[in-house]
Amino acid sequence: MPEPSHRRERLISDTMTIIALIVVTLAAIGILFVARHFLMLVFGAVLIGVVVNRVAGIVNRWLPWDWKRIYRVGFVLLAAVLFFIGGSFGFASSIGDQIVKFSERVDTSATRVIEAAEDQPIVKRFREEVSLGKMLPSSGKSLGLAKTLFASTFGALTDVLILVILGAYFSVSPKTYQTGALRVLPVAWREPAKTLFSDSAATLWRWMLGRLLATTIVGVCFGIGLALLGVPLPLELGVFAGLVTFVPNLGGIAAVLPALLLASGEGSSSVIGVLVLYLVIQFGESYLITPLVQQKQVELPPAMVILAQVVAGLLFGVWGIMFATPLVALALLWVRRVYVENYLESA
Repeated sequence: MPEPSHRRERLISDTMTIIALIVVTLAAIGILFVARHFLMLVFGAVLIGVVVNRVAGIVNRWLPWDWKRIYRVGFVLLAAVLFFIGGSFGFASSIGDQIVKFSERVDTSATRVIEAAEDQPIVKRFREEVSLGKMLPSSGKSLGLAKTLFASTFGALTDVLILVILGAYFSVSPKTYQTGALRVLPVAWREPAKTLFSDSAATLWRWMLGRLLATTIVGVCFGIGLALLGVPLPLELGVFAGLVTFVPNLGGIAAVLPALLLASGEGSSSVIGVLVLYLVIQFGESYLITPLVQQKQVELPPAMVILAQVVAGLLFGVWGIMFATPLVALALLWVRRVYVENYLESA
């Protein structure tokens, strides 16, 4: 039987150990919470690295000679950047001309409406009581709005730059970072963790293939529908719809806004037609295209996807919404492999 003093020392030691573990855990949670925005960018960079490596491997199989990884990755990244820049400038110039024409129509119609309304007594009385100075924002508010807009734009560009740079590094030498992650684990865990990392990369690649197929179908259907309705720029709007539909459920709202803007210059019937087309495509994408595609690639419950987007949006902002679906796919894989198979089923 140990003496009472030894018992007290062991109790104090165990208590201090538990307190230290609690403090370290809370500190780790706090650090993760503070760095949550950067962690989401790291996850996005890992996703980019996986996709670029798979595409680089496909390109290497097509070529008659064998390139080093750095050249394959560089070719894929350069092609993606050139495609993005060229598509952005082409879309901006095309839709810019349509917006100028649309604004001229709106100005003409608004001038006619204002001239007709100025003769009404109630309008004259309202103009006397409400001065222009009261309606315009103050210089302080305008300066604050300008600062906020500049900060948001600069922050978004910085995030994209970090995402591209980290994605490029992960693409060039993925084995280096994988080996570093494995070395911090116990020796007995390294081989299962290596298999888990490989399966995670395969899951992210299959998810990306599913999203690309679904967005391509949406973009083609939307572009054909707009062309049949006589809306300007059906090709550009179809490509834009396919790109923004990459974000499930929420991207479709952004896809229809420029189409409605251009359709409003063609008449109310075009606006109604675009709304009906959007509802039909959105319904088909949500309940037919995406479930069928994802069932073949990654099994994701629709309710869990929506819930994950809401939670990730609250915690991580815009990037959380964009990467919520692959994050859920990866989380389901890890829970199944680490908890269900290794703990529940092996017990």
